Amino acid sequence: MLVRRMSLEELSRVVGLPVSVLQHLAELGYIHPIPQLPAAEFDELRRIRRLIDDLEVPVDVIDLVLSMRWRMLAMQREIARLRAELAYRRALDRVTTWVDADWYE
Repeated sequence: MLVRRMSLEELSRVVGLPVSVLQHLAELGYIHPIPQLPAAEFDELRRIRRLIDDLEVPVDVIDLVLSMRWRMLAMQREIARLRAELAYRRALDRVTTWVDADWYE
């Protein structure tokens, strides 16, 4: 995991979010504690900035929006896993030869 070290003020300038919002997101657990921020979290911070700037989502509602997004992504991963399992089982059924048998007692 690539980690960039920077001050809270530098991070604020890079992602375009106020320092107070970054502190709030770190307290909620959506981003790692500053100043060690994995590079993958920069995209998440930019997404948060777009929610605040473009859609005018209040900062206190960001928690709800992010948790719903993460749940949706988890459901999409689960659907993909179930589809792969179903495809595997269907392929296995085509390979397996079933024999009908009658039981007599």
